[in-house]
Parts: sequence; C-alpha cells; structure tokens
Amino acid sequence: VCTRFHTMDQVLHKMMKESDNLYAESMYYQIAASTGNRPASAKSARNVERQLIRKIGLNPSKYKLADGSGLSLYNYLSAELETMMLRYAFRNDNIKEHLIHALPIAGVDGTLKKRMGTLTGIISLAGYCKAANGHDLCFSIINNGIMHGNNARNFADKVCTLLCQP
Repeated sequence: VCTRFHTMDQVLHKMMKESDNLYAESMYYQIAASTGNRPASAKSARNVERQLIRKIGLNPSKYKLADGSGLSLYNYLSAELETMMLRYAFRNDNIKEHLIHALPIAGVDGTLKKRMGTLTGIISLAGYCKAANGHDLCFSIINNGIMHGNNARNFADKVCTLLCQP
C-alpha cells in the first residue's frame, strides 16, 4: 500500500501557477467530498459553489458552472462574479494567505511568465494588482469570440497597465 500526501499549498501551487487542469478537477471533487456526500460528484461541488455565490451577495441562478478546471463549454460566469470571488478571498486571511502565493505573477513565473495561456476564441485574465496609490485591486477581464488573440491580449495588458500606473 502506497499513500501520498500533498498539502493544500502544494496542490494550489501546481493548480494555479502552472494552470494544471487535472489538479483543478481533483480539487473540485475534493470540495464535493467535503460535503460528506458519497460518491463525491460534480453536483455536490456545484452546490458548494452556489452557496459561496450566495454568500458573496450574487444570485447563483445567473451562472452555470460545469467543472473545476473551467474548460467546459458549459461554464457561464461573469467578470463580476470573478471579481467578487477574488475580493472575498482577499478579505479572508485564511484563503488569501494560501491563494496569493499560488497565483502566477505576470512576467515572473507560471503561466504568466511569458504570457497568458488561452483557449481558442477566449482571452481572460483575472487577479490582483497594486494601484499606484498603494491600494490592492482585484480585476477580471473576459473576452469571448476573439478572432485575433493578439488584440485581446494587448487590450488586457493595457487595462492592467492603466490600473497600476499613476
């Protein structure tokens, strides 16, 4: 019998910095298992997501969440939801301390070392940045139906630059 154990930080690091979709799906089912429902199912994980969406003050019926990695074409969410989730995480030290260290840093490491990874026709970027006045900001940019990825990436870059410059 072989048993492996990974800390939450180890899993988050691989999942977030490297955008490992298998880790994201595994985390999704771990969340489902935490509900006590057996077997763990995507439905149980979605129920936890809906509870969190309600907790942050939004209506879960406005969104459709299908998987843990975000690769499903049946995921429908908004920049508002992503930003509210980021704000919730930032304001909760128990989440923030784990999440901040797992996020890729633009131009430094992970999926943002050279540039963002993308799906065909979709360019999105969400995270935190520090404004020139020292305030921490959370943001989300989602562009669907993209014909020219460079234009959308340049747009996201310009928005992030404007958020951070004096």
